[in-house]
Amino acid sequence: MTNHTYQTLAQLPGPKGLPILGNLLQLDLPKLHLILEEWANIYGGIYKFKMLNKTVVAVSNTELVHSILRDRPETYRRISTIEFASRELGAHGVFTAEGEQWRRERYVTMQAFKPEYLRRLFPNLLKITERLHKCWSETASAGLSVDAKDHWMRFTIDTTTNFAFGYDINLLENESDKFQQHIEVFRAGLNRRTSAPFPYWHFVKLPSDRALEKSLIILKETIGKFILQTRQKLENDPVLASQPTNFLEVMLLSQDEDGKPLSYEEIQGNIFDVLVAGEDTTGHTLSWLVYFMTEHPEVQHKMQQEADAVLGEEKIPPDLSAIEKLTYIEAVIHETMRLKSPAPLLCMETNMDVELDGLKIPKATPVMLINRCGALQEENFTDARLFKPERWLESKPTGCTHNRNASLPFGSGPRFCPGRNLAMLEIKMAIAMVCKNFSVSRVDTGHPVQELFSFMMMPDKLRVKFEKR
Repeated sequence: MTNHTYQTLAQLPGPKGLPILGNLLQLDLPKLHLILEEWANIYGGIYKFKMLNKTVVAVSNTELVHSILRDRPETYRRISTIEFASRELGAHGVFTAEGEQWRRERYVTMQAFKPEYLRRLFPNLLKITERLHKCWSETASAGLSVDAKDHWMRFTIDTTTNFAFGYDINLLENESDKFQQHIEVFRAGLNRRTSAPFPYWHFVKLPSDRALEKSLIILKETIGKFILQTRQKLENDPVLASQPTNFLEVMLLSQDEDGKPLSYEEIQGNIFDVLVAGEDTTGHTLSWLVYFMTEHPEVQHKMQQEADAVLGEEKIPPDLSAIEKLTYIEAVIHETMRLKSPAPLLCMETNMDVELDGLKIPKATPVMLINRCGALQEENFTDARLFKPERWLESKPTGCTHNRNASLPFGSGPRFCPGRNLAMLEIKMAIAMVCKNFSVSRVDTGHPVQELFSFMMMPDKLRVKFEKR
């Protein structure tokens, strides 16, 4: 695949490090993806670096990345610290599960993402999008700028909690909701423990660890109340039992392939997964999409023209058929995710001794997938570093290199993201509303907009201004 001659880890190229520490001091976490991408440009599609005494295999070659993703969960798994941390916190769902547990929960959770359930979610999504329109109309009238990332996160949180268990958190109109504050504490704590070189909290607890434990108690109590209330609703309403309206209802009603229901702990863990994993990726994609709209006014104009043609007199897409007609806006979404994937890195681990394109990798070796590299290479996309949404249209320029498989915003293989359709629905709905009603421009903060990595990749210092059309 890569035409290399490496057979052992010792033969792999990579950056020089220090005794004992390895390359640890060179790895600045907020810029981790950029550092690893730059090393890939220097050392090739497969190289190594060291974190303390641990050798990490870094893979950026598109074919090898797909090969690894296809071989999950038998040959490769997520790095074990993710499962360890989530299981210890009692938030272990399909996102962090491995092996047979993943197969069992995957089968059930996929039921919740069927098109019929997304259709039932649409009226609630419409209501949340109307709130966002109202919020930004008031902001535009007052001539104020907004933190794009903050507003998009509130929108995706409102949508995700509604999808998860029918709870209308309404952060767009109520910024002080404490439930979301506890979610933020949990997310930060999970990220911190996943990245920690050893479980220090078993020996000494920092203030952040005590805050995590307090938030976890409140979150579990809240989720427990929703589970109890939803069980009672399903028992009292046979119609609802045959037509569930949210993720929790589906979890409670569904059975695995052997006809067994999920346990309370499994349901609780999957609720955590939806709340944590479903917000960041969509919110950050929306933020980057707005960034590109401000950088490319001609693209924004085409998006507005399409929104005008499809929506007519409507301010917001009124139904799913309107969403499906937004082909240029969808192309802009794909191009945004190609250049600014919210998940540019994926940390894996070998379940056994494996051979990858002739390279022998021992069991339990960390394998870092540098997912975005392939999408930025000329061999996969013509003018790969340029923002060109037209490349995703059926009428794309002839002779244009376009390897869809090199763009992996939702992953690949058996563990392809089950929430893809929900994410695309949210993004198209919200952006169509923006294009129909507003023109958006970026506010100069005195600092360039930069990529910031913190479990996911997000824009830093992105303030924008909305003007009514």
